[in-house]
Amino acid sequence: MFTRVAIVNRGEAAMRLIHAVRDLAAETGARIETVALYTDVDRSAAFVREADLSYDLGPASARPYLDLEVLERALVETGADAAWVGWGFVAEDPAFAELCEKVGVTFVGPSAEAMRKLGDKIGAKLIAEEVGVPVAPWSRGAVETLDAALASASEIG
Repeated sequence: MFTRVAIVNRGEAAMRLIHAVRDLAAETGARIETVALYTDVDRSAAFVREADLSYDLGPASARPYLDLEVLERALVETGADAAWVGWGFVAEDPAFAELCEKVGVTFVGPSAEAMRKLGDKIGAKLIAEEVGVPVAPWSRGAVETLDAALASASEIG
């Protein structure tokens, strides 16, 4: 079980995680702290006030949520043992999942390998077919030209 979860998101997403952690802690009796990672524009935001701890990432204009060095420093300095990203850019970045592994923080989400495989839409559809997930008829690969698109559309119907 985690004891300190860094929230690498903001606003509604962060509030959802804070409430979910509180519910989990109430059900299990475990002490789980939330750490709001925030920028200057969110200094007084509800998620920063509601989290157990907070960590200033710096100015929003520097785009710290996309800076792996800033995020690494935040994870290490806050003593987080888990990181939750919710949805958005960081949630889709396999490099962040790898960073978490590097610093010994559990990434709450899919592995970097899974992100890479499923981030490729053609590859993801092929994987879905391999495991028996029904998919809509499609070209079974990239369609590079108008003629190829017309031929594929004709075959699909």
